[in-house]
Amino acid sequence: MSGSLAGWRLALRIGQREARRAKWRSLLVILMIALPVAGVTAVAVTYRTYDVDTVEGLDRRLGTEAAASIDVQGSAVVRQGIDPENASEWLDESDADPLDAAGVKAVIGDRPLLVAEERTFDVRTDKGVTWASGLETDLNDPLAAGLTRLTEGRLPQSPDEVVVNSNLAFRGPGVGEELLIPNGDIDETRKVVGIVESANVRNDPFIAGVDLPVDYTSDRSTWLVGGGPVTWSDIEDLNAAGAFVLSRSVVMDPPAAARAADKEIRPPMGAPDPSELVVLVLIVVMVILEVVLLAGPAFAVAARRQARDLALIAASGGTARQSRRVLLGMAIVIGAVAAVVGAALGVGLARLLQPLAQDQVSAWFGPFEVPWLQVLAVAVIGFAAAICAAIVPAWIASRQNVVGVLSGRRSETLPSRRSPIIGLVLVIAGVGSAAFGTRNALSGIPIALGVLLCVAGVLFILPALVSAAARFSARMPLVIRFATRDADRHRTRTVPAAGAIAVTVVGVVTLGIAFSSDQEQNQESYLPSFTIGDAVVHPRHSATESDVDQDETRARWENIAAQVEKAIPGATAALTTGATSEADGRYVAVETGDGEAIQLDTTIGEFGDLVVAGADGTLPPAVARSLSERDAVAAAETLRSSGAVVFTTDDELRSSKSARLVIKEWSEDEQTEVDAVTVDVPATYLDVGDRAAPAYAVVTPAMVKKLGVEPRVLGLYIENARLSAAAETDLDEALAAGQFPTTILIERGYQETDTAVIVWLLLVTLGAVLMIGGALTATHLALNDARPDLATLSAVGARTRTRRGVAASYALVVTLLGAVPGALIGFVPGIAISYPITTEGWPERDSVAAHYLEIPWDLVGIVVVGLPLLIALIVAVTTRGRLPMVARVE
Repeated sequence: MSGSLAGWRLALRIGQREARRAKWRSLLVILMIALPVAGVTAVAVTYRTYDVDTVEGLDRRLGTEAAASIDVQGSAVVRQGIDPENASEWLDESDADPLDAAGVKAVIGDRPLLVAEERTFDVRTDKGVTWASGLETDLNDPLAAGLTRLTEGRLPQSPDEVVVNSNLAFRGPGVGEELLIPNGDIDETRKVVGIVESANVRNDPFIAGVDLPVDYTSDRSTWLVGGGPVTWSDIEDLNAAGAFVLSRSVVMDPPAAARAADKEIRPPMGAPDPSELVVLVLIVVMVILEVVLLAGPAFAVAARRQARDLALIAASGGTARQSRRVLLGMAIVIGAVAAVVGAALGVGLARLLQPLAQDQVSAWFGPFEVPWLQVLAVAVIGFAAAICAAIVPAWIASRQNVVGVLSGRRSETLPSRRSPIIGLVLVIAGVGSAAFGTRNALSGIPIALGVLLCVAGVLFILPALVSAAARFSARMPLVIRFATRDADRHRTRTVPAAGAIAVTVVGVVTLGIAFSSDQEQNQESYLPSFTIGDAVVHPRHSATESDVDQDETRARWENIAAQVEKAIPGATAALTTGATSEADGRYVAVETGDGEAIQLDTTIGEFGDLVVAGADGTLPPAVARSLSERDAVAAAETLRSSGAVVFTTDDELRSSKSARLVIKEWSEDEQTEVDAVTVDVPATYLDVGDRAAPAYAVVTPAMVKKLGVEPRVLGLYIENARLSAAAETDLDEALAAGQFPTTILIERGYQETDTAVIVWLLLVTLGAVLMIGGALTATHLALNDARPDLATLSAVGARTRTRRGVAASYALVVTLLGAVPGALIGFVPGIAISYPITTEGWPERDSVAAHYLEIPWDLVGIVVVGLPLLIALIVAVTTRGRLPMVARVE
């Protein structure tokens, strides 16, 4: 054991000396390993900081001073775990009144209590009306400390004063101005006296004050509790009285009974999805492989630089194992430094970028937290990748021709004839595995296995491709011949660099095809609710007009229609009437003439189940705009003939000539639904196919009266609503601010989300960074290795730009050798993955294909043609044209 350790100590000393002697090469390897480690570490630290658990979130929910919060949602007996949001259940119902403040004190003693109710309501802004969340509490009370942070002004001192957050202040009333809160037919007024940051609400409008309006009545009450710790026994007593409790002391130091209850009540965590584990393992393996291939060329050059030293060791009686240890010792030294530097850099980067990351999410980050075990695991993986990157160069160096090296002759063995055959077999196996995975078999495991097999096959084929490129370059210009033959001569340096680029391109093309196919399916399967370019206007959620006269209702909607037409030039607003039952427990249904349900496997329009036509049988625009010209003519004729127009997706019903309108209600005696009113009417059935149906049926006013239901204007249908998204937001707030609050929705068709753009940019950026990094690294190492040859060219009269041409050609050769096979192999898993991710959802439609495949040719062109040319240009511009003379023999 001591002899073995002594051998490693010598190897580490030699490795350390060599790393110091070749500082720039060592720094390059350190960066190649440290940067991936830093990136993964930064992501892990950022996610852990973002993920706030119950302990970290206590101050957000309780403030800094309260001992507990008590939440009463009714009078039923409840049961909970440590955190009622994570583990709770309702038990027996109770006829007792819900707990009030006196009842709480009767259970836990005479403690300080502070009301802390969460509210939601509308507020008026400079543009109109918007939704806001509120906290009704006395912020001056010591128990409220930590719930908000004052940034401007002061805290409310009276019931008519409030504070708002910066989001609401930016959109409307600021400090010193009046805040108007719609409440029925009047506006309640509060004076804004300060701006705060809420501990819970970040991006949404927020208001806090002693007295806030109640949007709806509820039995729910919430208090913050002061005094000493609230124990688990207190929690059990309060649970028996119908209250949930979040106790600071129980969360910080849960007793055994609390942990037992939490374990019993908390929903069990499901087993990990096998497909997710496969994807995770695949990502880890690909990342390690990428790091190994990026660092491999540097160790290959280091092995060449140490070839004479290793030959002397062998000539002096050293074994092949000792020769390998010399190079592995350098890998251990550099890998350890890179792992430590990468971990430290990742933690620092996460801390530095935390404000930027915070701006991208709507929730507050928790305290900065470093998951040391995860960071250690990432560092160990980086360290292991460095050693793996040196294994092949070390093995080759230990088998070199000692006499040839000592005499100054450079030689490179021919590529194995078995290598490309093995590679083809692996690629074929990978294609077969991926094809099998298209059937959704084994949770995607065959596709993941196919990716690994194809990538491994490419790495086996690359040596033969490099040699083939050198042979086929015989009639090409000098710079290309020099670059390809030098790449072939030093395959141990070229193949890892080209392999790293190939792995990168495989990943980019695979993800690009998968994402583009998914986007293509989303676009093709998008089902507009109504005609694209039109809009609808509805009452807001808080608006009701059940007690308003119909003539007054129509007048209101006509005023709103005029407001909309003024705001949208060229638009036409039409009142749309529907038929709904306002009696509790009753609703309107449409059946066939035989009383059977009508099949309608699609979405329904924006104006309810029954749309009422005009008095003269005119087809409402909300219906006419969604039908073909032929169907619109047939529907209009049916309505003028006092018939109903019924929509279906069942072809067999198109020949039916009657329908039944039914008012259904729940019968307590029969414990089932019964028909309260039925009206049989002649009908025309229209098959909507793959489109959205404007309603279940269109009926005449006379039919509605027979049902005993009053037709009522339900909203507006806007034709040609050409309006920008920002103008739509302004109009929506203006409509919400009216005497009868409404909201507008414009159908814009399928909209590519920001996520699509971000993913596309990330793929291009990732491919560019890894390809440029790998190619520049390989080119830099190749030029250093070829200094004697380039100096000889200069000595025999080569022009100064020849070196630039050689450098650019080498970069182009390496990137093309990696990009072209990488792109071809990337098609295999990309096409395979497109099958499971583009399966048809609901509703099933004939126009939606069973499978979508979209090849992002622009992305493929960028990584296969654009980036290699860009890299060659960068190398040509940044490479020196002159070199000092050096000795030919190394």
